[in-house]
Amino acid sequence: MVTSCVAFYPCVSLAETEKFYTEIIGLGLAFAGENSRIFSCGGGGYFGFVEYPEKRAEPGKLCLSLNCGSEKEVDEEYHRVIARGGKPQNEPAQHSTQPVYSFFLRDPSGYLVEFQKVMGTML
Repeated sequence: MVTSCVAFYPCVSLAETEKFYTEIIGLGLAFAGENSRIFSCGGGGYFGFVEYPEKRAEPGKLCLSLNCGSEKEVDEEYHRVIARGGKPQNEPAQHSTQPVYSFFLRDPSGYLVEFQKVMGTML
């Protein structure tokens, strides 16, 4: 069961992005990772930003993430997607660099879609 969603966007500077969204826009910081930030938009919506080593925003790096309540729910969504004809790029797994358990697939337009559980958060 999907409980909320995060749309991830590339950014040039996490520090500047965090300052803008928390101090200028007034959003709460829901998660701070080594190369990512997730901001609470209220009502279960979130904006996520990832800083890439290239220090440039690349449109191909966009990711639409759907949050699940547990790793078990990520697994259930994986099987549901396959049953409906979806073709995931990977089986659900723990990320090597982030406290996230997820799987990915692409939509017809080429956008990356992720079903995830961010560990240690209410996301």
